[in-house]
Amino acid sequence: MTIITPEYVAMTQGLARQLGKTKRPLCHIMDAQALRLNQALVTYGVSYISSIPNELLEMIFVEIVKGTTRADEDYSSSCALTSLRLRPRPELLLTSVSQHWRAVALGMPLLWTEIRLFLRQNVDLVNLYLTRSQGQLLDMRFTSIHCNFHSQGSPEFDPDYLRISRIILSHVHVCRRLEVHGAFPFPILSDGIKRIKAPMLEELVVHYPLNIPNSRHLLFTEDLFLSADRLTVLTLNGLWVSGLSPENFSNLLSHLTSLIQLTLIGEPVDYVRSRDIPVVEIPLLQTMVLKPGPNISRTYLPTVFRTIRAPTLRELVLDFHTATTTRDLQSLMDKLKRGAPPFPSVRLLTLCSRSMAYDGWYALARAFSGITTLSASKCIVNQLMGFLSCAGRRDAFPNLRTLLFDDVQFEWSLLLQLLQIREAAGMPVREVRMRNFKKHAQSELVGKLVASLAKYAPIVIGWT
Repeated sequence: MTIITPEYVAMTQGLARQLGKTKRPLCHIMDAQALRLNQALVTYGVSYISSIPNELLEMIFVEIVKGTTRADEDYSSSCALTSLRLRPRPELLLTSVSQHWRAVALGMPLLWTEIRLFLRQNVDLVNLYLTRSQGQLLDMRFTSIHCNFHSQGSPEFDPDYLRISRIILSHVHVCRRLEVHGAFPFPILSDGIKRIKAPMLEELVVHYPLNIPNSRHLLFTEDLFLSADRLTVLTLNGLWVSGLSPENFSNLLSHLTSLIQLTLIGEPVDYVRSRDIPVVEIPLLQTMVLKPGPNISRTYLPTVFRTIRAPTLRELVLDFHTATTTRDLQSLMDKLKRGAPPFPSVRLLTLCSRSMAYDGWYALARAFSGITTLSASKCIVNQLMGFLSCAGRRDAFPNLRTLLFDDVQFEWSLLLQLLQIREAAGMPVREVRMRNFKKHAQSELVGKLVASLAKYAPIVIGWT
């Protein structure tokens, strides 16, 4: 709500008159009027922030909450959820700033749709969010790790767990996103969810504990509780001993006709104890993220590449940061060197690893020769540029036009050499983007390097 004072009205009317009479630039007129408005606000004891219109304030609130949600999802993807429940809720902080802000926030049901569930939490707070969401679709996240249980014996019979299971089961029909991260089996939830439907669910994230049998899997069911033509994002995290059987995994994916993003963390499918592995096609899949954990079975990654068909896949993320040794990845590289390219439609390849041997780069260049954009984590940037500059491999990734680097801390001389080689070979790189580049962009050294880059090709330097 804008504060209307006599001075504000006079200033607005004066501005309209001046625009018709003067030849002064509009910016000069606005600067003068801004000074007058500031004096008027000080006179009436009104701060700038209290004069923000409600519509703009609502947009600010939404961006604040979105920013926190994205940060929490980063925690989720890295499995570092222990501190998630301790993070302050921005919507609660916003309501404590002033009565005006509180009224605006309470009038925005979408601010209250993220329901965090964890053991030993305040039940009244959960009910408060459910009330304030006013029937909007919910994002529910259940985190049950690192808790001390009240009940004797099995943690799944803890009263808090039973209460949280009831909350999920009673609201899953209006749930847009559901995340379940458990440190123990959750039979009541898995049994109950088979008897109800979640027709509005668009994103499902499931982290499985080590000691849950395959038959107790949340997705171990012939009749899916979710809407197969609505779910677009699926994330599975776990070890093979508690993962889906290949048959159930393929059956699940074959039913998800609208799936566009698939993320597999750890080894969530049990390929170890199976011989007959069914192949499944996901027709609309656009992004696939593979983040294997330490000590994965040697058959896991090659089997994933062999059994999933994704004709429209555009982005593939291979995150090997938590893989302990090159042995964990060698079987995949051997397959990529010998077999047919697994996903010929991929155009953006992202690689995250502590190291990548020459043999690995060769396998990737053979398997993904059609990519136009290559993103590399900071530990392997120099290795990538060295491989692409090698005399025998200068034709690798012939369609590559964009490089994305995780950091600016790499050998710039290698980049200059690479750009010169690609330009001479008729395969020029047209764009280089680096994280944290903006922070160093004004330094003298970076300025000289950017100027040097311009000598080789009309290249765009930017940051992400």
